[in-house]
Amino acid sequence: MPVLQLQEIQSLCFDALTRTGASQKQAAAAALELMDAEAEGIRNVGLGYIHLYLKHLKCGKILGDAEPKITRASASATVIDAAFGFCHTAYLLGEDRLVASAKDQGIALMCIHRSSSAGVLGWFVRRLAQHGLVSLMFANSSKAVAAHGGKVPFFGTNPFAFGSPRGCDEPVVFDMATASTARVNIVRAAAEGRALDPGHAIDEHGLPTVDAAAALKGAQLPVGGAKGFGLGLMVDMLAGVLTGSNCSFEASMFANEEGGPPNVGQTIIAIDPAFLSEHYISHLESMFDALTTDNEVRIPGERRADLRSHHTEHGVEVPQHLLDLIAELSN
Repeated sequence: MPVLQLQEIQSLCFDALTRTGASQKQAAAAALELMDAEAEGIRNVGLGYIHLYLKHLKCGKILGDAEPKITRASASATVIDAAFGFCHTAYLLGEDRLVASAKDQGIALMCIHRSSSAGVLGWFVRRLAQHGLVSLMFANSSKAVAAHGGKVPFFGTNPFAFGSPRGCDEPVVFDMATASTARVNIVRAAAEGRALDPGHAIDEHGLPTVDAAAALKGAQLPVGGAKGFGLGLMVDMLAGVLTGSNCSFEASMFANEEGGPPNVGQTIIAIDPAFLSEHYISHLESMFDALTTDNEVRIPGERRADLRSHHTEHGVEVPQHLLDLIAELSN
C-alpha cells in the first residue's frame, strides 16, 4: 500500500481540487483541513471524503471561485458569507479577527452562512486552542437523522466540538456527531453487506433495522435517544437558524450532486481563559492529574496527538484504489 507523507497528502488534495475548478485560495484551505484529518487518522472526512468535494465542485454545489467576505462585525461578533465556497476558506478569512476579538473582549462569536460541509470540527477548535482560546463550534448538515420519535430524516448528523489549551503542546479536542454513528459507517456497511448494530437506524417505514441498505432508505437515529435529539436540535438552531442558513431539512444533500449549494452554517464561540481566570491551565492540569491517576483514562485529544506524531514521522498508508479514484475525478 502506498505511503504518503503529510505534505504529499496536502499537495495531492490541493492539486486535485484546483484541477476540478477550485481557486488556489479555496483549494489551499480545504487541502489543509483534509491533510490534518489524515494526520489524525480520520479517513472518513479526509481522503475518504474528498471525492464529494470534487463532485460538488463539478456540479456547482461548491463554487470553486467563491470569494468569502465579512458582511457584519462588532467588537465581539463577526459574520462571514462563505459565498457557497468551502467552509474552511471562510473560517480562515475571519480567524485572526475572532482571536483578536476574544482576547480583547474575553469572548467572541463567529457565524458563517452560505457555507458547505465543515469536515472535522476538531480542526477549527484545535487551531483556536493553539492561540490560547477555549472554543465551542456547531455545524449543521443535510438531513439524515430522525428526531426522537420521528420516522423520517430531519436533522443532519449535526456535529459540535470543544477545544482548550493545555499545559502541553497538544490541546484538548473533543468533537462528536449527534447521530448514534457516522453516516459513512452505514454507507460502508451497506457496500460490504454487513449488518449494523441495533439502535442506529430505522427503515423507510420507521421500524428499527440492522440492514444497512434499508437504513440508507430510512433514517439514522440520534445518539442517546431524546438527549441526542436535543443536541441535534441545538446544533441546527445555532448553526442553521441563528446564522440565517438552511436548517438540515432544507439543505441539499451532502451525499449526492443534486439540488445546488446546501447553504448550511457554522457558529464558533471563542473564550479567552486568561480574561476570566489567572490559573486556568494549572487548574486544568491538576484536574487531569486527578482524573488519570490510577485510572485508564485518556484525555480527549491525546489519541489525535499520538496519531499526528506517528503520521508526521512515518507517513500515512493510502489505498491505491483511493488514489486512483481521486485521480479519475480530478481529470
